[in-house]
Amino acid sequence: MSPSSAVIDWSSNKAYQCPQCAHDAVADPSRWEVYTCCNCGTRFARFPPLQRFLCHVGITCEVCTAHLPVSIDGRPFGFLRRRHAGVGTSAQHLFEAWLYDTDEVSHYREGAQYLNTCTSPEDAMAELAWRRSIFGPVEDDPSPVIAVVSDEETFKYGLDTTDEQQSGLRTGALEAYRIGVLRQIPAPHPRHGRFYADRDTFTWGAAIAPAGLEGLYTHAQHLPKALAAYAPQL
Repeated sequence: MSPSSAVIDWSSNKAYQCPQCAHDAVADPSRWEVYTCCNCGTRFARFPPLQRFLCHVGITCEVCTAHLPVSIDGRPFGFLRRRHAGVGTSAQHLFEAWLYDTDEVSHYREGAQYLNTCTSPEDAMAELAWRRSIFGPVEDDPSPVIAVVSDEETFKYGLDTTDEQQSGLRTGALEAYRIGVLRQIPAPHPRHGRFYADRDTFTWGAAIAPAGLEGLYTHAQHLPKALAAYAPQL
């Protein structure tokens, strides 16, 4: 959206909400900043006539700007950032892939480099896997990798989970995961070398393990013990 587009006044009694669609768009609003709603794209501020002189901070929604860390074999590598797309509660969520700070990208926003925006977390992880392949320890490494993704689509509290598991899922101590394989697109495809998520290999709602195990693993032996039984074949 253009920085010169109209800015409207926020709702004085609910400054954290978008005045257009009432979506919670900012956690701690400042009267000296201009915000952008992640739900409908509306831009708003306490003093719209001063928009030329105020700081335009864009989307600051806590959900949309939260970092979802992605490690490779347990070592920090990048993160995903959820982004709301569209209007209404049924709008799609997108996932941005970001690479953590390195010497050559230290000048980028937040000390990280933006790679791509994808429709699913596993596709965003594939962007990070590709980045590792072309600039990793073995350059142009075509080896597939295992992706462990938090399963947000399967109902976690059904009859197949024990009372102890349901308690752990509710408190955040446990997480349900999807585990599958990311592979390289072979030549002569125009995007050969890029990674993609092999959907047929992903398990759904099968793995319940301690929280914080999301990430990429270059071999099944690197998977945490709690997930080893669910390792797909590379």
